[in-house]
Amino acid sequence: MKKVQAEVRKERFPEVDAALKVIGVPGVTVVDEPRAGRGMWDYPNGCVKRVLLTVVVDDRSVRRVVESICGSGSTRSWGDGRVSVSPVENVLDIGSGNCDRSELAAPLIGA
Repeated sequence: MKKVQAEVRKERFPEVDAALKVIGVPGVTVVDEPRAGRGMWDYPNGCVKRVLLTVVVDDRSVRRVVESICGSGSTRSWGDGRVSVSPVENVLDIGSGNCDRSELAAPLIGA
């Protein structure tokens, strides 16, 4: 399993969310990013507002998820954000206590 985290421009999030739904991502954790980007002084309003999204997927789905985020989140300009991928050893559903990897990080459509 892999955890994919992405910082994307807040105004691009609806497109990113829609693109992830198209490829079968069942849910995304989204947090408003409270900090400013590295080039905050270059923007008229002081910063690029971003959201941080996180999704855990099986290894076969990582490439599709990253391509989907990059394709839908890009404005082809500086400050669009970044994507990181890291390994996940275990996932436990707090409510059910379920530890079934096949349910918690299911493969995406066509993966």
